[in-house]
Amino acid sequence: MNSYRYETHLHTKEASACSVSSAVELVHAYHQAGYAGIIITDHFYHGNTAVDRRLPWKEWVQRFCLGFETAEQEGKKLGLSVFFGWEINFSGDEYLIYGLDKAWLLAHPEVISYDHQKLFSEVNKAGALMVQAHPFRERYYLSEIHLHPSVVHAVEVVNAENDEEFDRKAFAYAKQYGLSMTGGSDLHDASKVGASSLGMDFSYPLSSLEAFIAAVKAGKGYSLVGSKARMQEPKSEQTALKVHLHPVG
Repeated sequence: MNSYRYETHLHTKEASACSVSSAVELVHAYHQAGYAGIIITDHFYHGNTAVDRRLPWKEWVQRFCLGFETAEQEGKKLGLSVFFGWEINFSGDEYLIYGLDKAWLLAHPEVISYDHQKLFSEVNKAGALMVQAHPFRERYYLSEIHLHPSVVHAVEVVNAENDEEFDRKAFAYAKQYGLSMTGGSDLHDASKVGASSLGMDFSYPLSSLEAFIAAVKAGKGYSLVGSKARMQEPKSEQTALKVHLHPVG
């Protein structure tokens, strides 16, 4: 049976300050590694963006989308599908947004003032997808973990930049609340593609981002790359950070 691999979480240096690789470099790396497609998820306005927040909103969005648009053009030359997403930060906890495109961003400058619930409402209204990224990650710049099972469609339970135990906790959390699961590399460096990149395998090629969204919401039709060691029960329920579970329903 054929398998089509997709990267769901990566950052270009055009729009993410933490990335060291250009959109073109990333496209070529993933194409060479045999991926069928990638989803660009650069850091949004309040995250680790490389785009100057002092710019007028229209210009900010144009610059923010440059990594995706460059990747999309290069992908067409090689036959690699390139889709658009973004990663938003709420005081440390981050969410991957799929389905709110450039036109939506241009029409909604107020998005930078949204809280979790308002963004989730807008995501639902547009038929888009909201996934909590690496929810149990522990890093020096994080002081707390916030979980919002009522304002998310899925949880990223396989993340190449996470310790395996962090992912195991995310897996247990997603399973407890019956949430769909995703996986990705959270990649910032094209030289790491292949060696440590992960993603999601589909038995069919994705014709559009909408096909990806539908599959994740249904929680079927795909498998998570590198899940064997990560999608298990955690070794401990303890975390170094305080966990806040926000009201369900």
